[in-house]
Amino acid sequence: MGISLSVDIKEKLALTWGALSLNRKQRGGKCMEPLRLLVFVGTEGVYHDHVGNGKFMAAMLSKTEDIKADFSQDYEVLTDGLHTYGAVMFYTDVGTLTKSQEKSLLSFITQGGGFFGLHTAAASFRECKGYHGMLNGFFNGHSKYMDFTVSIIDSENPITQGLEDFVVTDELYYLKHDPSKSQHLMEAYDPTKDETHVMAFKHSYGNGRVFFFALGHDMVALENPAFQKTMRRGALWASGRL
Repeated sequence: MGISLSVDIKEKLALTWGALSLNRKQRGGKCMEPLRLLVFVGTEGVYHDHVGNGKFMAAMLSKTEDIKADFSQDYEVLTDGLHTYGAVMFYTDVGTLTKSQEKSLLSFITQGGGFFGLHTAAASFRECKGYHGMLNGFFNGHSKYMDFTVSIIDSENPITQGLEDFVVTDELYYLKHDPSKSQHLMEAYDPTKDETHVMAFKHSYGNGRVFFFALGHDMVALENPAFQKTMRRGALWASGRL
C-alpha cells in the first residue's frame, strides 16, 4: 500500500533537499568555510617587532571572508595543535625547535598542510636541517634598510596574477637557496651589490605546499598594498585554495 504525502510535507521535503544541495555546492565551491590560518610568531629576535607585526597581520588577514587567522607564540601548538589549521605562517627569528616540534611541523606539511614562511622565517631554527630543507631557504644576510623595486617574474601564477612591479622600503634579503627546487615569482635588484635576489618562491613538499616571501621588516612594508595582497594570496595558495 503506497504512502500519500500531503502537499505541505512535499514542499518541506523539497526545501530540505534544496538546502542540502546548496550546502554541498558551498563546500565544493567558493562558499566553503574560511581558511583557518595560524600566524606563529617567535620572540627570540631583537631587530623586529614580531609580536606587534604578527598581531597586525593576523587581524589584516582575518578581514577577508576567505581567511580566519589566529595568533600564537606557544611552541606547544606545533606539537599538538596544527591539525586544526589548513596552513601555518611563520614570522619567527632565530629560536629553537625541539625534535618533536620539527617532526610534527614537517609531518603536517607532508600530509597536505600549507606552510608560509615570511621574512625572518629563513633566519630561524638555524640548526634544524629538516626545517630548512623544507623551506629551501637559509638567511645569508641582507642589504641596508632602503627603497627597492620588487619585480614580478611570473605574472601567470595565482599569487601574482594582476600584480605589477612595486616599490617597497625594507631589507633586501639574500638567501642560500636552490633555484631548481622552487618556482620563483618575484625578485629584486640590489644596486649596492649589483645582484638580483629572489623575493618570493613556492614549491611542493610531500602532499603540502610551501610559500616564502622575503619582505616584512616593519609596518612600512606590512602596510604596502602589494605586500598585503601577496600575503592573502600566498596563504590561500599554500592551503590549496588558490
